[in-house]
Amino acid sequence: MTLKPLEVKTSNIATYAVTESRIAKNAVTGDKIVDGAVTEVKLKDGAVTTTKIKDKTITGAKIADATITQDKLVLPIVVPSPITRPIAPPIESAEIKDGAIVRSKIAVNAVETDNIRDGNVTGGKLAPSAVTQAKIADGAVTPAKLSFVPMARPLVPPLTGAEIATDAIETVKIKDGAVTPAKASVGFGRYVPRSAAVWDLQSANFTRDGNWHVDGMDLSSIVPVGAIAIALQIEYAQTTSDSYLIFRQNDTKLPIRLNNQVGIQINSFNVIMPIDADRLIDYAVNDSLDVVIGVAVLGWWI
Repeated sequence: MTLKPLEVKTSNIATYAVTESRIAKNAVTGDKIVDGAVTEVKLKDGAVTTTKIKDKTITGAKIADATITQDKLVLPIVVPSPITRPIAPPIESAEIKDGAIVRSKIAVNAVETDNIRDGNVTGGKLAPSAVTQAKIADGAVTPAKLSFVPMARPLVPPLTGAEIATDAIETVKIKDGAVTPAKASVGFGRYVPRSAAVWDLQSANFTRDGNWHVDGMDLSSIVPVGAIAIALQIEYAQTTSDSYLIFRQNDTKLPIRLNNQVGIQINSFNVIMPIDADRLIDYAVNDSLDVVIGVAVLGWWI
């Protein structure tokens, strides 16, 4: 019986009917062989030659354990010696694969200043609050590096009271001598005591005629500039009664009157009175030559 072309189908072929003698030479090509069908028993000893092996085709999974023996190798093959530490010569950059140095491969404290390329530490690389005062070199912060305009000194216009917080100015912040009477509120003053061993003014320093002597008692050589009041010790005596000694700050202020009502009596007074900036005081003494006067400055408020 004669068969027509392509008339024999798979279903028409009995199992194992295609024997070796039925397969033509070179008829079984790669596409005819199912993946994994060529097992060890299917290979003839010595059948796999160099020309049959495609470069880089034989992977570890394809080779049975202990299969590659010395006689299978093309000699000479230089077997690398075990790596010793430290590696000599050191591994160079060209030998390291790009991206191979991940964070876990870098030891703690391994990256030093000279390992960081200039300009590579950007703001995004810095952790919050990482730049402390100790990290900034002296003189490194120029006005151009600041996000604000620093205030010039002295301030123009000067600070006003409203711009200073409550209790912000402490004693240690105030320069000695900086608080003048003009800067102080009414009634402010610091008392400065003075030790007086002798009278600063005596009878000979006063004109005893019963008249006012404007600016007649000059204390400017004793009391400093800026004083606003003084403490005086005054002593006077007279052999007759009804004697007097009067002081005043100036002719617009009320006088301080010291009277002697009994003859041959020593009178001693401690007096506190305000003074003008010139430290000159008006006085008047009754017209009696036997009046004895002594005045000493005990201190002042400034």
